[in-house]
Amino acid sequence: MSGVNGVSGPGGSGGPKAPSPELTTRLRDRLVTLCKVASPSRNERQIADLLTAEFEALGASIREDDAAVAVKGNAGNLIAELPGERPGRVVLTAHMDTVPLTPGQPLEPVVEGSIVRASGKQILGADDKAGVTVVLELMQRAAALPAAQRPTLLAVITVCEELGLKGARHLDVARLNADYAYSFDGEVPVGELITSAVFKEDLTLQVTGRAAHAALEPERGVHAILAAARVVDAFPMGRVAPDQVANIGAVQGGGPTNVVPAEVTLRGEARAFSEERLEELMATIRAGSEAAAATVGASVRLQRERLYDGYRIEDDATPIARLRTGAEPLGISVTSVASIGGSDTSILNQKGLPTVNVGVGMNEIHSVNEWIDAAGLARVVEWVGAALF
Repeated sequence: MSGVNGVSGPGGSGGPKAPSPELTTRLRDRLVTLCKVASPSRNERQIADLLTAEFEALGASIREDDAAVAVKGNAGNLIAELPGERPGRVVLTAHMDTVPLTPGQPLEPVVEGSIVRASGKQILGADDKAGVTVVLELMQRAAALPAAQRPTLLAVITVCEELGLKGARHLDVARLNADYAYSFDGEVPVGELITSAVFKEDLTLQVTGRAAHAALEPERGVHAILAAARVVDAFPMGRVAPDQVANIGAVQGGGPTNVVPAEVTLRGEARAFSEERLEELMATIRAGSEAAAATVGASVRLQRERLYDGYRIEDDATPIARLRTGAEPLGISVTSVASIGGSDTSILNQKGLPTVNVGVGMNEIHSVNEWIDAAGLARVVEWVGAALF
């Protein structure tokens, strides 16, 4: 999760209450154990089996859906249910996959007190094994209570989030029959709640010129690579406005050096906080691309696919209201923020399950410099636990 804009909201007062050293140590050790298990997207089998055993040991019923087939992976989404007698069905969710590993480098988390760091040569994977750690601890706390003192909890641990939220897309949210959800995949500090996020489109720009022999008759050709370069130059790259971003991330095309190339494909994306602003951005991209390609006699065809809709959870909604109530005794100041990044939270909200993404304090995710403080995870556990039980 990245690119977050803060919007202040009412919260608790006073300084933060330090979590117990025992809880911090337990969470740190569990996080290290999980981070030592390789689970890049589509290869989550080992971590899925480990988590299945953990949930079964807590007395939860556990099932694995058939997302593995849909995502072409070796594991599906895990859904663990712990029945309770208090009203409500609440989902606790995180994703088990990580970005790709650095080839040839071992997974060796470095522990410095309550801090867990990547080795500097390999990713850590706290995105999102930190979230999984929080979910496991909350489920363990719930399991230790009489059923009369807890709502029904559903732990949903998804696959292939890093490949475009693929596991969440396949999840049967209606079958969960849940009232609301807390997601633990926020790169933001503890106390920040991601309550709104962007609309996102996947873009393909097909630039078409005309092939010709590059030596015998180059004048007859229309150079698609040159046209594509003009399109890229005209593309509104980066942060177009505070609420709009766009990017081109891949270029494919060309062929033999003695042929004027006829086709180049550009792959990109566009994001905005409202559908109206997204359409404005798409109109700019389309008009600019067509005009740029025409300067050399080429054409461009823009294809777009909606990856997910934006969402907004109001401050008086039940999941946020409960967290605000639980924050004050812990000295946590609650802030609502808007994210220009994407997470499973977007898909769950799009599918009708009100979901708030809770900040867990990840730092430098997707890199070999990633780190996280387990003391922050302990604060999240105590905070969300107070809201639930």
